[in-house]
Amino acid sequence: MIRLRRKLGLALALSAICSPALAQQDDFAQGVDLLQRGRKQEALAAFQRALAADPSNEAAYEMWKSTDAEIWTDMLIEGGEFELVAKRLIDRAKLGRKERRNDDDAMAALVGELRTNNDALERRRVINKLSAEHGEYAVPRLVRPLGDPAAGDWRVIAMHALTQMNTDVVLPLIEALNTDDAYLRRNVALVLGYIGDPRAGAVLKALAASDSDSSVQTAATDAAAKCGADGEPIAIFLQQGDDYHHRRGTVLRPFDYSDVVWSWDGDLVASVTPRAIYNNEMSKKSYYRALAVDPGSVEALAGIARAYTDMQAKLDALAESGEDVSELVDKAAEGSLAVESAGIDALDLALQWSVVSDDAATGIRISRALANVANASTDGLRRALGASDSAMSGEAAVTLGAIAANTGSDPGQDVIGILGANASREVVRIAAVIDSNAQRAAGLVAALTDSGVLTNHRGNGASGLALLNQVPGLDVILVGDALSDMTFDQVLTQVKANPVTANVPVFIVSSDQEYADLYSDRTAGSLSGADISALESVFSENLTGDRAQADALAERSAGVLGNLARSGHASIAMVLDDLASTLAGRPDAVTIPAMHALAAAGGPDQLNALLALATADDRSDEARVAAGDAIAGIVGRSGGSAAIGEALSAVVSSDAGLAVRRAAARAMGRLNLDPASRAALVESVRVRVAQ
Repeated sequence: MIRLRRKLGLALALSAICSPALAQQDDFAQGVDLLQRGRKQEALAAFQRALAADPSNEAAYEMWKSTDAEIWTDMLIEGGEFELVAKRLIDRAKLGRKERRNDDDAMAALVGELRTNNDALERRRVINKLSAEHGEYAVPRLVRPLGDPAAGDWRVIAMHALTQMNTDVVLPLIEALNTDDAYLRRNVALVLGYIGDPRAGAVLKALAASDSDSSVQTAATDAAAKCGADGEPIAIFLQQGDDYHHRRGTVLRPFDYSDVVWSWDGDLVASVTPRAIYNNEMSKKSYYRALAVDPGSVEALAGIARAYTDMQAKLDALAESGEDVSELVDKAAEGSLAVESAGIDALDLALQWSVVSDDAATGIRISRALANVANASTDGLRRALGASDSAMSGEAAVTLGAIAANTGSDPGQDVIGILGANASREVVRIAAVIDSNAQRAAGLVAALTDSGVLTNHRGNGASGLALLNQVPGLDVILVGDALSDMTFDQVLTQVKANPVTANVPVFIVSSDQEYADLYSDRTAGSLSGADISALESVFSENLTGDRAQADALAERSAGVLGNLARSGHASIAMVLDDLASTLAGRPDAVTIPAMHALAAAGGPDQLNALLALATADDRSDEARVAAGDAIAGIVGRSGGSAAIGEALSAVVSSDAGLAVRRAAARAMGRLNLDPASRAALVESVRVRVAQ
């Protein structure tokens, strides 16, 4: 039972026309008041209204700051949806505190006051203000006296202030350990030990093992122990790199994100970094630190390659959504140098990680990188070939097929089969269902699957959000109204904050229409069960981008099959019908490579499809020429009938472009016909130059 000891200090008499922020506070205050009177369901509805109104982080901070801590505790103790709502608002409040100003003048004034004020209470007030309003941005000013042996009491005050500011200052302090000043390194290590943040443990252990100054070694050893560092530094660095990549709470809680990444260049330097790639920058740092400890670490190289690859994918997505990230894209493109120079073993390991974690977006790009450097099949490529995600499997097949074509080796029937499926596959619509209601989710998955939609389901919010980073090309996301571990608002906010999914329509799945209506301004609509008719317009509107992705993979697959066919791989015969199936409705970029493969390995069964394209007035000249050449290749190997000759002669005699007519004529020339039949064909295309 909830034991509310004091009333919430918020006004309850707010009008219906008040500002959104005040309305959110009003709903929250009403919820607390209703809970005090034991009306739990009404209270929960009020809390949900406050959350559904999407309060800003600042507004949530005001709610949190104005509320007795014991009230929050009691809400958390109640559990269930009460606990989820409370945690969500607390997280937003922490983010509100995180949005601090990098104001040099304001920080200078506060640091000056901290240095000169001798009153302990006033100093505490100044430290709290520095922490609340400026946080990590205040570290450069406070870290300078730590390197000054003559600073005396001011050095002690600065160290105390940094310690009191706690985990917010850990990341810039870690970078300050790169200074050449041993005295500063020692004092920074001491402060990190006082704070005790596990993120500093590996750096401190590495410093203790390698620093040339004995006082630094001692301070770093003690500090690492206080941070709970257990194990060898390289193992911790590698784990941190993986944790940052996957955004795990061990290193990256919602309020741990920053707008900047710190480095040391004689002083602390803050580089502005979009939230979307913040985890990649931090992951990269961890892996580079691991590489410094062990230059032969394949795991570190693999992590660096994965971080750069994922970063490029995200920046491309940001650019496509209209954000100006051109400078960052150019810098990230240079990361391809690190990716391709990492070596085959490192890239292959990174690909294996992507397969294990179902990270298709990264796995696809690593497969492409392997295509540029590998000269034989690898474990990662074979594993990716068997991945459940068709896009990752398809890219692995393209890479393995290209390697086989370049080296004259046998790609295997499984590779050929997937390449054929890639080339012939029509656009697959993709949906994600995140719902803890297993029965309801099963009905949705079945309905979507029956409609030809590839559907992925996860039973809670955390695993669902992880899935969204791993499945490229989503058309729609369906989220249940009551998840076991997160609020609907929390999932929705993270979906919209992620550049990969920011523009993907989100539908709430709820039988409570009143609750669903709370989110009508933030979602594309609602579903109450397995009736998915509301999704039809979404699928039709979102086919263009996915079609482009599918066609790009089909184009590369058809091209590889063409190369394999010209190299004499007999197993191409198993996908000839797949290649022929592309000719009717796919773009030239797909059909022309497919026809090159058919020219080298096709047979009589594919002639009708080729003739239909060769004689189609509405197709491009390039496609019709490719069709004529493919027909020529087939009839040159297996002969042909007079009926084929008649169809070709109609093209030759038509008003089509000369290149099209010449391709048809070449095919006619290869037909194995009796003399009379050939004479009749030649007569039919007789050209009189002069009248």
